[in-house]
Amino acid sequence: MSLKRITDSIDWDDIRQRLEQSRQAMENLTEPDSVRQQQILRERAVTLAQVAAPSAPVEPLGDCIDVLAFRAAGERYAVETVHVAQVYPMLSITAIPGVPDFVVGIVAVKGDVLSVIDLRSLLDLPLARLEEPSAIIVLQSESMEFGILAEDILGVERYVLQTLERTLPTLGNIEQTYLKGVAPNRTAILDADWLLSDPKLVIEAA
Repeated sequence: MSLKRITDSIDWDDIRQRLEQSRQAMENLTEPDSVRQQQILRERAVTLAQVAAPSAPVEPLGDCIDVLAFRAAGERYAVETVHVAQVYPMLSITAIPGVPDFVVGIVAVKGDVLSVIDLRSLLDLPLARLEEPSAIIVLQSESMEFGILAEDILGVERYVLQTLERTLPTLGNIEQTYLKGVAPNRTAILDADWLLSDPKLVIEAA
């Protein structure tokens, strides 16, 4: 279809009449009406902008876990906060004979005697960046309770379960490392359920 045939089909008289009616209506507006008109125009502009560029749908985060992060052997580790009963500054540990190497001894806290485990020995971690522990994290379940050494407490953090990986170069056989997953920032999240249910970690104090 040619441009001439398109323009011939337009009712120019009707368009001119509508334009003139709009011009006269604008001239008859009082000052308050003009302010209202501008407000309406702005509101319409905002609405049109929202329609033209809708906001992206919010993706659900998925299942998350809260963990207490700490440092051991110079690396970042964590356990779920639901299993953390208490955190103490470094206490005096009493060595006991005839226990595995990963058990450094026992401590007395609030009338209870707890065994204390060194994850660096339990997990056979490289000790090139060995630091003195500064805290004891007490893990607890309905049937078991013990402390683990931490070189530094980093704080409570939250991770999406779907983002966790299953490997960490500093750990050996995954079946023997109590590993739940590795966060994007390389925090190794330990499976506290597994730790608290492992019979070999039960130490009977005399």
